Amino acid sequence: MTEALIIQACQRKDPLGQRAFVDTYSRYLLGVCYRYAGNSDFAKDCLQESLVHILNNIDKYKDQGRFKSWIGMVAANKCLEIIRKEKKHRFTDMDQLHEPSIGETSSYRLEKEDVMRYIEALPDNYRIAVNMYLVEGYSHKEIGVQLGITESSSRSLVSRARNMIKTNFEKENLKLVHKKRMRNETGLTRLN
Repeated sequence: MTEALIIQACQRKDPLGQRAFVDTYSRYLLGVCYRYAGNSDFAKDCLQESLVHILNNIDKYKDQGRFKSWIGMVAANKCLEIIRKEKKHRFTDMDQLHEPSIGETSSYRLEKEDVMRYIEALPDNYRIAVNMYLVEGYSHKEIGVQLGITESSSRSLVSRARNMIKTNFEKENLKLVHKKRMRNETGLTRLN
């Protein structure tokens, strides 16, 4: 079933179209939910709520922009709503804290999987803010509104999350280099 047919069937509340929607988009939406929830059980709960919400409100999709982007944004907003309701995460105002300079960069290249692994390891408030900014494309102002924090606090959370990712990446690389050297010194393997 094509995307257009799935949308039309879901708008008519056709069970076959709804099943096709779930089968087609659940995996993608679970990824979105997981980035916000941080653990698989909570992500699955968020996915379930998101699927129900999308199917109940699919008539609001106006065929402007990509459907997949729209459902991703709906799922992200639903996850944030659930997080707020359950008060799982507390965001503090970070206006008084030093914000690292904008010019700070890392000379390392990270693969997408590595970046996602590092993001998943962040504390909840940092993970959510950096995900909203880097992955979902929210502005700091929008993040502030969604999370109930200031725009400056959003900038601090994202900046610190980036630094945590960079630090974890550097630590992991140092461990790998150290392991390679140890193997070489013990005669187990040679570095090329």
